[in-house]
Amino acid sequence: MTREDKAPELPPLLDALTDVAGIRVGHAEVAGAGALSGTTVVLAPEGGAVAAVDVRGGGPGTRETDALDPRNLVQRVDAVVLKGGIGTASVRLASGVTVAAVVAVNAAGSVVDPRTGVLFGEYGAGEPPVHPPAGVHAAAERRLAQEREAMEAAGGGVPPFNTTIAVVATDADLPRAQAQKLAGTAHDGLARAVRPVHMLTDGDTVFTLATGQVPVEPGNPVAVNEILAAGADVLARAVVKAVRAARSAEGPGGTFLSYTELYGARMR
Repeated sequence: MTREDKAPELPPLLDALTDVAGIRVGHAEVAGAGALSGTTVVLAPEGGAVAAVDVRGGGPGTRETDALDPRNLVQRVDAVVLKGGIGTASVRLASGVTVAAVVAVNAAGSVVDPRTGVLFGEYGAGEPPVHPPAGVHAAAERRLAQEREAMEAAGGGVPPFNTTIAVVATDADLPRAQAQKLAGTAHDGLARAVRPVHMLTDGDTVFTLATGQVPVEPGNPVAVNEILAAGADVLARAVVKAVRAARSAEGPGGTFLSYTELYGARMR
């Protein structure tokens, strides 16, 4: 192979959705005391990206998702807008395909194993999960119980109507049907990281953006399977990163304690 024939060197991964070339992400927060909201916008490259969506929650608040049904007219989209705590992750496969996720985590279900304090998304993530010392876990459980009692005494304690919304992007050249499949299998990663999931009070939704920059060998299901599996993996890991990045907050509904405050910065 001559110098001219060598494939271009790929940039190092940032472990983020923007590792998919051409994808941009922006955030805006609502300012002011007690404001616990914001918006994340995922912009596709110029000309849009092949898009799909899979809604599995029983109480979605999404808009215009019907347009992404493979039977309908819209083939490409320019942007996806998300609300909640943000985490992101990526992986580059041996084929050169990059698969990445960004997720807004505001789940009704739990992200923490109540038996151990380990984040559910860490199980099976390729590295041993971080187990908090037993005393730290017991102290965290006591503090959470105290906060729940305080919220109930103040008239709170209403069952949460929350959701987790994600975008899984890839530079693979996927047709619409395979993009739809990627959105569906990425939900497996959500189910690894949040339990229970896809309940009536959830809106759990995964969007897919495929920019089509890297060809996928036609007629080779193994190549597509690697992409599908990676979508689930990066989404589970993005949930873990979102939970670890979150900070405690106070609002009209009470005090919402972060995982890091409960278990300590050393658990990050």
